[in-house]
Amino acid sequence: MAEVTVYDGARTARNAWIAAAVGVAVLILGLFVDAERAWFAYLTAFTIAFTIACGGLILLMIGYAANAKWMAVVRRPNEIVALPLPALAVLFIPILFGLGWLYWWHTPPAALSHHEHEVLEHREGYLNTLAFTIRAVIYFAILLVAQNRLCLWSLVRERTVVDTREPVEALSRERIFASAMLPPVGLAFSFAVIDWVMTLQPWYSTMFPVYVFAGGFIAAIALVTVLTARLYHASSPGVTTNHFHALGRMMFAFTVFWAYTAYFQAFLIKIADKPDEVTFYLNRTTGGWDPFVWILVLGHFALPFLFLLPKGVKFRPHAMEFAAWWLIVMHVVDVYWIVMPARRLLPLHWIDLGALLAVGGVCVASAARRQHDESLVASRDPFFAAGAAYRSPL
Repeated sequence: MAEVTVYDGARTARNAWIAAAVGVAVLILGLFVDAERAWFAYLTAFTIAFTIACGGLILLMIGYAANAKWMAVVRRPNEIVALPLPALAVLFIPILFGLGWLYWWHTPPAALSHHEHEVLEHREGYLNTLAFTIRAVIYFAILLVAQNRLCLWSLVRERTVVDTREPVEALSRERIFASAMLPPVGLAFSFAVIDWVMTLQPWYSTMFPVYVFAGGFIAAIALVTVLTARLYHASSPGVTTNHFHALGRMMFAFTVFWAYTAYFQAFLIKIADKPDEVTFYLNRTTGGWDPFVWILVLGHFALPFLFLLPKGVKFRPHAMEFAAWWLIVMHVVDVYWIVMPARRLLPLHWIDLGALLAVGGVCVASAARRQHDESLVASRDPFFAAGAAYRSPL
């Protein structure tokens, strides 16, 4: 049996709470200086954290559903990425107080055109405060049930005797539950993105939730890679360079998938040239936001694609950790570019950093506190031995 590595999260949680306190102070000051900017900065930071945590949960569920043995070694880092979801449910509450600043359907701008007024009236049954709040409760209920059950079962297993059943049989409960919950979790994430991000301005795109999911899923895989690298450098049992190769293949594949969704959403909207759709890109290619397009084209696709393409680089933990941090930063840039220009706000403001500190600090503190005094290695996972012996087939 692998030696158990217990995590002491007290110091991390303390430092994260300090960062969060600084961020909250900056946000409060920002509400007096520029309230609209402060609310959009907060929503941006929340969306970044939410998409990564949901990406981590979906990755965890896929691992169970597919009986992926190698993922037993990265099971605990994967769980840690999903741990902030309860904290995010609490962090969503302030957004309900900022609806008037954030959403055109809540407080229609004075310059709203006649056509946009008609659209608003048509969507009023769906886009109203009560329905918005009820749906958010449903989304978080689904996500929290899935996250809590899978993480709790995994941690409880570490405190009990070794399961003598065959690994596939021992994990049948997790596999059935994860398989059953994948559709509702996917729908909850998709509709949450539609409600909280797409309705920031009067436009629509059926590809949009998939596009946002792709970015969050890449960032979640990248964060799992970063945490796995920390275990590897600490000589934790089970982690080998083959696991980095497996994570690297996933990052490479979903980098291509993200580029596919981003390109075809833009391509289809451009050729259709409908006023209800093109406003999204008009806001994001003017007013100082056009450089972000090139940053994303190069930084979120071209450079990672070329870097992760060779086989050898994916066996190098330091190189994979660098690529992972890069993709996390690119996801931050991507969500920033998605949310902020909805009201034609100018890029780069000190309030934005405060929001990242506030939300990020709370999420890190929550994850560290929940993981405190728990094992960082899922040593009693029935697939752990097979996962530790995993060798990349390519």
